[in-house]
Amino acid sequence: MSRSGTRKTRDSADSPSQSQTHSQTQAQTQAQERASADQSDSNSSNSTARNSHPEAIPIEDGPDDRLLADAKRFRLASIILFVCILSFVLQTELTKFVQTSMGYHKPYFILYISHSFWAIALPAQFIHTAYISSTAPRSLSTFKERVDYFAGVIRQSTSNLRHRKADYTAVDTSEAISSSTLAPSSQSTASVSSGATAFSSREKRTLSKHLFWLTIGITTLFMVPSYLWYLCVAMTSMANLTAIYNTACFFAYLFSILLLREKIVVMKVLAVFLSLAGVAVISLSTRGSGGDGKSVDGKQAYSIAGDVLALVGAALYGFEEVIYKKYASPKVTPVIFANTLTGLMGVVTLTMLWFPIPLFHWIGHEIMELPTGMEFLSILMIATLGLIYNGCFMIVVSMTSPVFAAVGVMATIPLVALTDWAIFHEPIGWGNIVGGLSILAGFAILVRENRKH
Repeated sequence: MSRSGTRKTRDSADSPSQSQTHSQTQAQTQAQERASADQSDSNSSNSTARNSHPEAIPIEDGPDDRLLADAKRFRLASIILFVCILSFVLQTELTKFVQTSMGYHKPYFILYISHSFWAIALPAQFIHTAYISSTAPRSLSTFKERVDYFAGVIRQSTSNLRHRKADYTAVDTSEAISSSTLAPSSQSTASVSSGATAFSSREKRTLSKHLFWLTIGITTLFMVPSYLWYLCVAMTSMANLTAIYNTACFFAYLFSILLLREKIVVMKVLAVFLSLAGVAVISLSTRGSGGDGKSVDGKQAYSIAGDVLALVGAALYGFEEVIYKKYASPKVTPVIFANTLTGLMGVVTLTMLWFPIPLFHWIGHEIMELPTGMEFLSILMIATLGLIYNGCFMIVVSMTSPVFAAVGVMATIPLVALTDWAIFHEPIGWGNIVGGLSILAGFAILVRENRKH
């Protein structure tokens, strides 16, 4: 009795509690459904907002974007390098034709005309930057405003060089460089376009002075090995000259370690030594022929002197490439600055470096004789090819590294041998084939190493 009464009392007491719990559960379920619906509506509205206002969403460059920009930069550098190689081969063969077949052996005069011709690059780059380029501000109306804008671009790059020359850090091809390296973004363009007013008069004078002495130094460093190359054209075979001058990659790598603090990478060392081995094979295998299809008698000692001068020139070329990378390769608009510096080098050559012509004539080293119409036309063609080669080479050095550019140009060795065979009917020996393959193998390893990093 008592048990049943107690049981009934508990049942009657538990019934309201269960009902209350059930009501709370239903309320929580409904609240969750409402929250889910609100979240769905919120997502839908956000999606609509994204579709209707895409500019409101910030876009950040991730690793994939940087890799894509790196790949694009590398492809562009490879194309420019191909143009550089082709122009070098044509310039080499035409220079040989003028000094040997035409008999106009005036190396410094040819060099003076060729390098003075580079001055054309200055107005050409100005027209492209201030008028044609998509980054040029459309608000510019007068010629003076466009000149000020172009000067601001160069001044900004010069300022970048001047402030980072003391604490330079080697720029490897593995670094992620944004697309602004190739073409300034709208933000950087806006800041550069105001560069004419961003610097005081004193700062402008300081930057102009820095650019002047930089141009003088780079021009002088480049003139010496260039003159040795023109001088050696008639002193040794073109195969030997091209092969020895391409050892500049060894000196470029050596000076990169000493001056740019570049790390020693085993695969890069292997690539350079494969290329140097190919150079040695080509040079030694063509030694017995006397070069240029001539007999060994009376030519062997002359060729040795040419090879020694070519080796000195190659060392100076490697040194100049690294100095250019360290002191004349800005992170701000490097392509524009490289072409502008090429034009300024032409102006310096035209206005200041003419004095060796009467000096060499006076001491009897190079008797001055005006060229004929055909000879002068050929010299102008050499100058045009030299302008294309130098401009492309500077761009490749700025976009990649001195070692990559130097080893890449080594592809000219087998190409020069093939051109000599096709035009001058000079035989291609086993040394040209083996050495050429070794050089190309070294270049392939270097390309793979750069892409891997």
